[in-house]
Amino acid sequence: MKVPPGWEMPREIRARLGDRFGRQREIEADGHLFLVLHKVPAKGTSQRESVFFWRSPAGEWRSTDRGQPRSALQQLVDSYESAVNQLSEKHESSSTAAERFAVLEQIGPLNRALRNLADTLQRARDAVDDVEAKRDIQLFADHAGDVARTCELLQADASNSLDFHIARQGEIQATHSRETERAGHRLNVMAAIFLPLTAVSSVFGMNLHSGLENSPPWMFWLILGGSFSVGLLVSEVLLAVKLRGRI
Repeated sequence: MKVPPGWEMPREIRARLGDRFGRQREIEADGHLFLVLHKVPAKGTSQRESVFFWRSPAGEWRSTDRGQPRSALQQLVDSYESAVNQLSEKHESSSTAAERFAVLEQIGPLNRALRNLADTLQRARDAVDDVEAKRDIQLFADHAGDVARTCELLQADASNSLDFHIARQGEIQATHSRETERAGHRLNVMAAIFLPLTAVSSVFGMNLHSGLENSPPWMFWLILGGSFSVGLLVSEVLLAVKLRGRI
């Protein structure tokens, strides 16, 4: 965007503008006040659309935006406030980490632009000598400052909400992991207890002569008890290994 040709500003101001208008700022020279302000940052781009305001020594205001300069400046601040309110509604309705991060992603550039806007208007207020002009610019600076503080609070709230969501999901995942670990340990204990019994039953269930076919009944109970004892011993060893791994 170029400065309109009809704006008769001092060369000092034009020289300080350069080829690229850059950040938001105020430029004062010989009673002229020139403001470089940015519109609400567009989502997904680092490019900023600039809007210019010029106050002549006679107190006449001009703007590159449509409408009266005072109304255009008011609409600029109002557009920032509307953007903050929309992000606040998105934050309130967000339920996932992706949605909260999307809000934070938009708040960052908006917060920086708002803070620079408020600071630029405050410096512009200090740069003019006319009491009425000071009062008007101060009203816009105060409004922009209030919106900037609201945006900063929203950014902090969204950041805390995202941190809490991540921490909460970590706790849930850790709880599930502990439950899975306990279930796996119970299965290991059951397998350790019944594995020797299963092995002995398989061996003696084979149709081969072992010499114990005609053994007295107490031999059955002795083998059964021995198998359970071996299973319990193995389960205790597994428990000891598990506890040692936690130390």
